[in-house]
Amino acid sequence: MLSSTLIICALFVQAETSATNYKATLDYYFAHQFDTSVNNGGKVGVDMYGLEFRIDSVITDEDDVEFYFQYQRDVWDFSGTTGVGVTDPWETINTINFAATWFHKYDGKSKLFAAGIAKMSFEESSSDDILFGGTVGIIHSYSSELTLGIGLSIIQQVLDDAKWFPAFVLNWKLSEELTLTSDISTRFGSRTGVELVWTPRKDWTLGAGVAYGYSRFALDDSGFAPNGAGEATSVPLIFRATYHASPSTDITFFGGIVYGGSLEVVNSAKQEVLSEDYDPAGAVGIFGHIRF
Repeated sequence: MLSSTLIICALFVQAETSATNYKATLDYYFAHQFDTSVNNGGKVGVDMYGLEFRIDSVITDEDDVEFYFQYQRDVWDFSGTTGVGVTDPWETINTINFAATWFHKYDGKSKLFAAGIAKMSFEESSSDDILFGGTVGIIHSYSSELTLGIGLSIIQQVLDDAKWFPAFVLNWKLSEELTLTSDISTRFGSRTGVELVWTPRKDWTLGAGVAYGYSRFALDDSGFAPNGAGEATSVPLIFRATYHASPSTDITFFGGIVYGGSLEVVNSAKQEVLSEDYDPAGAVGIFGHIRF
């Protein structure tokens, strides 16, 4: 399934790069969340790495389409002689997202957007059924300093009802050097949030942001909850420094603290068999951004 998804993505790249009016970006990242104690025993840590590829193509004067492909691999480490160190609820989780978003300008300051998404998130040897979702919303520029947008999203869930959640867009230029934005530089996976960005000089940008991280995934057909589902949520507080190495390349170094960490497992009958919170954990990482 992964190979076929990559082929589809490559076909879109080939089709779009033949156009004369497009923008493409590639993000790649690695993050390490240090081991921390789980409330009822054991410890948990995770390494996250992956890539995101986007193509934004202008179709008409009023319309453009963005294609998005993301692959992420989360390698979880449960340790200790009690609690999750014994149950070891899951190990490596693969997540693949493909989305297409249409933007339509209907006046000089407003645009509508609608998106469709196909997603797979699964442990190594589990079934990798495709889940579907979508988003609709509106973005309005109140001035050259303030842009706001709001929308509503829905996505199917593994062994649960579809999840509804709000979508928002924020870009508020507070001064020549300060901006508050929802386009957080260290976003990856299913993270959403806001970031305060400071640009003290042309080749460096500093930021401080808070995000909400959420993932739900299918589990293997063996182990703690065969053919069940796992869920991980957290609230990362991140500080970062970005070096603008060239007009087309940025490198970001970041670190912070992950709060509100929670782990849940349901079995194949949709019954909750594990629910744990874990202590705040330190995190570090690197994030690269290339524009084509």
